[in-house]
Amino acid sequence: MRGWDPMEEDPLQLETRKRIYELVQASPGVHFREISRRLVLPMGVVEYHLNFLLKRDMIVDRKEGRYRRYYAEGKIGSREKRVLSYLRKDIPRGILMHVMLHPGARHRDIKGELGISGSTLSFHLQRMMTDEVLREEDVDGTKRFYVVDPESVSRTLILYRRSFMDKLVDSFTETWLDLEL
Repeated sequence: MRGWDPMEEDPLQLETRKRIYELVQASPGVHFREISRRLVLPMGVVEYHLNFLLKRDMIVDRKEGRYRRYYAEGKIGSREKRVLSYLRKDIPRGILMHVMLHPGARHRDIKGELGISGSTLSFHLQRMMTDEVLREEDVDGTKRFYVVDPESVSRTLILYRRSFMDKLVDSFTETWLDLEL
């Protein structure tokens, strides 16, 4: 892949491309269809401009499950990308926020709070533990869950809260900031 040659045209001179790049910067980990939806652009237009930005190393993409997520180059570290990939999905985001506010939460507590099946919760917990976002401890014979790096997760949530468009995230950030003060 060749890098962007500064002697070439300004890669952001086109308004559509600039809007796409600004969205990727403001909402790291945003996926293709979400870009199309938020900017009300046809998918073919989004694909063309994303490929242009990728070829010029202005953004990077990362395959995460069924989604290809986009990040502004050099703006975010790999650990933050991993956390953001979970925060961009409703169920994992709910799990993370619950465990952040209730360190040592039990499986049944999380399941009851989120209203999801035990198998669905177990699936997500296992993935987050494999990616070292959550950890499990046995406390008096009961499995309890903790966020591995709560400061990083809270910082990421607070920094990018506007990009989630979720009242739960807004409520969480207000509560977390109140707890920190």
